[in-house]
Amino acid sequence: MKAAGKPAEWQRPLEELVARESSFNPNAKNPNSSAAGLFQFLNGTRKNYGGTSVDWSDPYQQASKGLQYVIDRYGDPYKALQFWDKNKWY
Repeated sequence: MKAAGKPAEWQRPLEELVARESSFNPNAKNPNSSAAGLFQFLNGTRKNYGGTSVDWSDPYQQASKGLQYVIDRYGDPYKALQFWDKNKWY
């Protein structure tokens, strides 16, 4: 969080989101879709967050792009978790 300039208290809800999505496995793949990685980005999401310019095998880069996605879509990790609780996905 510090490197991204985001509040330290965002760490826990972001970790919870990653735990639910991939169990912290940067190589996790959904057999029923293109979802992959820590945040289970779909191909379209990866394309919108750097595409081939990102090393998607690098957990740090996955986390950086995942945090940006959460902020862009939900505003913060707390709201992303609230959405996940209601829908079982984010």
